Amino acid sequence: MKKFFKFGCGGLFALIVLIMVIGTFASNDNKKLTDDKAVVATKSIEGKKEEPAAEEIKKTSIGEDLAVGKVTFKVNSVGEVKEISAAKGHLKYKPDAEGAVFLIVNATIRNDGTEMIQTDSSFFKLKAASGATYSPSTIIVADDKFFAFEGINPGLALTGNVVFEVPAGLTGLDLQVQTGFWGTETGTINLN
Repeated sequence: MKKFFKFGCGGLFALIVLIMVIGTFASNDNKKLTDDKAVVATKSIEGKKEEPAAEEIKKTSIGEDLAVGKVTFKVNSVGEVKEISAAKGHLKYKPDAEGAVFLIVNATIRNDGTEMIQTDSSFFKLKAASGATYSPSTIIVADDKFFAFEGINPGLALTGNVVFEVPAGLTGLDLQVQTGFWGTETGTINLN
């Protein structure tokens, strides 16, 4: 038992010394990194002040191609309906809210990149002139083709519909499109 306490106390002492040595080296590295950052910041201030270019919002209209990153979007048509049929007319989707209609946007998405992309109706948002934003409704089974997590290989295009539940007669609409789940690159298509 005495051996254990001698080794244990000595080992504990050695561990404390080791931690102190590591701490000293780490603080010197942090000081050097901080000094390097200060030098870089000083050089940036001394050099030319370059303002980042304001990101230009890409806009088109119905029937025109809109290249956003490595994806090209085109709205083919827009229409308002009170119901969407499924199972060859045996089932029908109707808007949930009173006074609402479905706004169906028929669009073509072309993959101009070199890898397959996944697209979904969530890559679209409808923006009204009033500032209201509408998210798409999910239609999984319908007689017409609706975007529902589709893969598009390079050089190919996919045409389908995106549906939004909106108040009847809504005007002044823009469709915001994005290239990825996080929406890093966006563009706008005027629907009027």
